[in-house]
Amino acid sequence: MIMSRTAFEAYTEAFSGADDKSVLFDRYYHPEITFRHPIKGTFSGQEELVGFWNSGAGEGHDGVRERLHLKTFLSGEDKVAVELDIEWRCFKDTEYLGPRKKGEVFWGQCAAFYELKDGRFFEVQLYLNPLK
Repeated sequence: MIMSRTAFEAYTEAFSGADDKSVLFDRYYHPEITFRHPIKGTFSGQEELVGFWNSGAGEGHDGVRERLHLKTFLSGEDKVAVELDIEWRCFKDTEYLGPRKKGEVFWGQCAAFYELKDGRFFEVQLYLNPLK
């Protein structure tokens, strides 16, 4: 199955707008997901991945809200490759990707590669460059 840019944009909007990322899991992620984050590690399955996303007690990553800005999208049979700018807004003092203060906004550049199974993300590999 080939994922369209429009479908991926719907995912980025849903992800960016959800304080509790668990609401996204069944729609976009395969139950046997493997999600590789270059800094935070590898997360397997729903419990680990949702736990990582919701590490701020249902408020997103620990102390930040994350917004995805899609720049480049490529899709083929069961594969998606994207380039994203990531915006993190700190709603409290946090150590997420380094010491941050409440109110701070910081950015990163990301390349992500997705393998699909049954129309949902089955394997995800991120490459991340947090900007100073």
